[in-house]
Amino acid sequence: MEAKQEIWILEDDSGCQFVYQEILKDDFNLTFFRSIEEFKNFILRQNGHWPSILISDLILEDGNFLSVIEQEWMMNLLRAQVPLVVVSSMEDIESLRTSYQAGASEYITKPFKRNELLVKIENILRSGGKLNKKFKPKLQINGVVIDNLSTKQNQLLSLFVESPDRIVDRDKIINTIWGGMNVHGKVVDVHIYHLRRKLSDYGFTLKSLRGGQWELISTLLT
Repeated sequence: MEAKQEIWILEDDSGCQFVYQEILKDDFNLTFFRSIEEFKNFILRQNGHWPSILISDLILEDGNFLSVIEQEWMMNLLRAQVPLVVVSSMEDIESLRTSYQAGASEYITKPFKRNELLVKIENILRSGGKLNKKFKPKLQINGVVIDNLSTKQNQLLSLFVESPDRIVDRDKIINTIWGGMNVHGKVVDVHIYHLRRKLSDYGFTLKSLRGGQWELISTLLT
């Protein structure tokens, strides 16, 4: 029998923990943490053993999870390419931007549906999780190596690099990266926004075109 994949979950609400148990216990081994401090102490005792996915509420009893995302103990998880799913009751665009900028693979709004959670987890493991290296960790554009990208940003940039005319539309992004799920338009826009900011350091940008399209171009052209 194939061993279950492991998911670590930061959630301080017992009711929400129960919901996760009911949805995921049959397919995954779950480990719960009620606070950032508890999670930190657990991480520091690890020796290269990481989960397939990390799920975290945005606001926990001892602080905002994203406030610790760049600390050394947390960076070990990012180096191991563990996908992060942020779950929050906040729907504002700034929370979305901050979460994706910090490296989140997905942002799910509470209350979520059973199938929504399952499909997003399956999609991460299939197309961008640490168990599937379909997208290279570093990409090249005209010989320039592009790094320091999140998993989703790597996937997104790959679409442009692999397109003959370097033009990609919204439907292709959703179908390829999110498996055709019903994704809010703001989610795609936020990923485009952050990828554009990172590409500017390398002399490239994503130019908005009509019809929900973007083009990867060099900003150094005259």
